[in-house]
Amino acid sequence: MKILNFSFATKLTFDNYVHDHSFALRCLPIESSTQHIVSCEMNISPFVPTKNTVDAFGNTVTSGYISKEHRFLDFEISGRAEIDVSKPKTDFMPCYLYQSEYTKPNKKLLDFYREISAKCNKKNPFERAVFFSDILSDLVQYEKGVTDTKTTAVQAFELKKGVCQDFSHIMLALLRMDNIPCRYIAGLAACDGETHSWIEIWDGGKWLGFDPANNCPVNEDYLVLSQGRDFGDCSIDRGVMFGAYTKQLQLITSSLKTAY
Repeated sequence: MKILNFSFATKLTFDNYVHDHSFALRCLPIESSTQHIVSCEMNISPFVPTKNTVDAFGNTVTSGYISKEHRFLDFEISGRAEIDVSKPKTDFMPCYLYQSEYTKPNKKLLDFYREISAKCNKKNPFERAVFFSDILSDLVQYEKGVTDTKTTAVQAFELKKGVCQDFSHIMLALLRMDNIPCRYIAGLAACDGETHSWIEIWDGGKWLGFDPANNCPVNEDYLVLSQGRDFGDCSIDRGVMFGAYTKQLQLITSSLKTAY
């Protein structure tokens, strides 16, 4: 078990005033058998009353509404968590076996899957995932700025470039073609100064975490914020608002460190 101090902050700035702004945040860490949240504080500015609910995937959703004109939305969390990856998570859902909007393959991705699966003699789901990831890490280059939050597995595979979200989506597509249930995880990792994403693989009885962007199993230096079929289920912030703005700037900072 490891005790981690965590912090996460997002600053959204609009280039003009907005109003009647409804937002939904998925930034409060999940409580599970592998992750106990000892403490967590959340601050939102401009201050408004909020309500917490739990979605179908077990994520805490913080909802709020700002009626007055404003040009920014800032929110941050900080706290402490106990992480123990030796305790299995067993919250299986059949939907994790099927392709989603971000992961559904085209012919090129399907042909790639057929090529690498024919070379894999592993039977265990996690070992197959490791085999696929080894090949993917040699083929796809980690590079910021070439993809965005709307990029699908097919598009990232065509580019052969992307970030953690793209590696996760391609891996989810490959594993689901291999009839292995798997899910997308959004959270914090000691290796990243912003948010990070990875996947969890269902081995028939429990979930096992794997980080395709770093091509390694997940250890106790990772904190789960949200989980789902793909990025669409795990987006940290979503909102609908009215106003004359044309652009928004998002600045994210985070920290995940061992508590002493």
